Amino acid sequence: MVLKGPMTRPFRTGRAALLSCLLLRLTSSPLLANSTPGEAHASRASESVAPVDYSAYGSFENLGTPRYRYVIRDRAGLAEEAGPGIFPNDGDLSNDATYKQLLSEHRLDGPLDKFRPEVDPVLSYYKWVSQKGAQNQGLRLYNIARSLEEMGRLWQALKAYHAVVVHFPKSVTWQDGSPWYVGVSALDAVYRLLEEHPEWKISLVDAKIRVKNGYDKKATNDAFEINPGEWADRLAGAKRVAPDNLHTTFERGNVRFVRAGDGEWQIRVNGRPFLIRGISYFPTPVGRSPDWGYKPHSDWMTSDENRNQQIDGPYDSFVDANGNNKQDADEPAVGDFRLMEELGINTLRLYHHGANKELLRDLSEKHGIKVLMGDLVGAYTVGSGAAWEDGTDYNDATQREKMRASVRQMVMDNKNEAYVLMWVLGNENNFGHGNNARKDPQTYYRFINSLARMVHSLDPSRPVAMCNGDIEFLDIITRECPDVDVLAINAYRGKYGMGESFWTSLKEIWKRPVLISEFGCPAYNGEQSAEDAENTQSAYLVANWKDIESHAAGSKTGNALGGVLFEFVDEWWKAGPKYDASIQDKTPQTKGPFHGGWIYEEWLGITTQGDGDKSPFLRRLRPVYGAFQHGPWHEPMNFLPSARAGTKPEAADAN
Repeated sequence: MVLKGPMTRPFRTGRAALLSCLLLRLTSSPLLANSTPGEAHASRASESVAPVDYSAYGSFENLGTPRYRYVIRDRAGLAEEAGPGIFPNDGDLSNDATYKQLLSEHRLDGPLDKFRPEVDPVLSYYKWVSQKGAQNQGLRLYNIARSLEEMGRLWQALKAYHAVVVHFPKSVTWQDGSPWYVGVSALDAVYRLLEEHPEWKISLVDAKIRVKNGYDKKATNDAFEINPGEWADRLAGAKRVAPDNLHTTFERGNVRFVRAGDGEWQIRVNGRPFLIRGISYFPTPVGRSPDWGYKPHSDWMTSDENRNQQIDGPYDSFVDANGNNKQDADEPAVGDFRLMEELGINTLRLYHHGANKELLRDLSEKHGIKVLMGDLVGAYTVGSGAAWEDGTDYNDATQREKMRASVRQMVMDNKNEAYVLMWVLGNENNFGHGNNARKDPQTYYRFINSLARMVHSLDPSRPVAMCNGDIEFLDIITRECPDVDVLAINAYRGKYGMGESFWTSLKEIWKRPVLISEFGCPAYNGEQSAEDAENTQSAYLVANWKDIESHAAGSKTGNALGGVLFEFVDEWWKAGPKYDASIQDKTPQTKGPFHGGWIYEEWLGITTQGDGDKSPFLRRLRPVYGAFQHGPWHEPMNFLPSARAGTKPEAADAN
């Protein structure tokens, strides 16, 4: 599923109405005339399947090397075929009526980061086209491509994305102190569009942009391997096939982790393929905060605020179906565990130990949901004994022993429990939240590997995962963590998923299975109505899941074990100038690849707590709940013997 485009969704604001008018006027715009996908596709040269036949206008030199370049011989001819706004055709704005109108109304005033394609693609398009002297032409062209795509001009968008790959493959910009490789993202977009539009009947062969040393915080040491690829007639799409030559790597009861001979990985339950459909769960009551002693990771497991001898969130929550912020007679308590089971959840992620074994046993035995059991390993100073203002120091022997003891306790307390699926060490510690892992990654990852060895010695029947923030330091992780079995990655990469380069890099470098340990999207964005923002969240998360699923064993890279949605219910303590846990704050926190460009951490739930008056019991199900329940998670896949899992079990697997 993809977001509804601005040309098709209902308009509810004055700005949306104006955008609609502008889009209609674009058919007469000199820049965008005759550029609809169908018209452009029909008019391409019959002798070439390429959207733009670059070989007719220049030559490629040093393919596959850092010295790659494309030399233009016929600039005028290339500009005409590429089309307005696509390099080297800068677009003639002097006679464009729409541009003149926007300029006269000062609607193009302001910094570039104000103009986001998903918010207002028309304004974004004209703003970026007008930046002919931009220092980063790759970034300019990439945003032109995004704007064209958001306007539904997909063939032109394909041309623009590929033009980035051809002309500006080394383009780089910066996000939160780390390099973002624009050319790599553009190539991901090309592959995505081609997959979404088989009717174009073309494919791009052998294209690649590899960035050696591209996983650190520097760009000065990068070495590129570049090939913009060759266009060819589309072959029949690869069908999902069952991996063969299976070898069991871990086994406990009816759960096995297996590796196929071609480097694919899979979990099997009762002999059937199994994908992790996970959820993060922090049912923090409104008004409670870790700033005032509440422990979001564990207190919910023992909370009984209504004193009925049942745990609140898991058993006493109810669905506010009519949205009146009350529990009506026809809205009985159902409990979050049941809501998770009915959604299709099969795995719950616990970030730091479990505080109630009986509760977790019930989760597993009655609802078919297992646990990713974690230890934060000094993230946010948890487990290290360090003061918050100092942060965990992975060079400190005393702190290391405290963290080692914490991990040992986690394993010894839970290793004989059937609810544990795998062990997870850390939570994006590489981002440096309350620790020095980002400053000294080698020391941190070596320590993680020593913990993984210890866990294997205590429990050889389950795999050990390490949770990283995105794929930063991937080369160091691969070198320093040979005893880690699964790389768990918190990945927030945009509404289309992770991108093909993400999965390919992990397949080529990490060579072991991958779990997306967090993916999420806020249900508020400051740009849309409440209803539209929730629908945007739904489309974003479903598309992310489909990307994960398409890289599971038997399809594409075959290295995905599944993913964990972040999160089940909104938490109100995370944001705002005063971090007031009694208010659901709408203050943007950090920039991110979401609608409007910001993350709102108090709005990440797939359910809400309403107006907060009936917290921690009230749940209102957002559209994303139904989208998963009736969509990609419709087919049951849990740990209950009665659950179906998509395909018949094999008669025998090689061990």
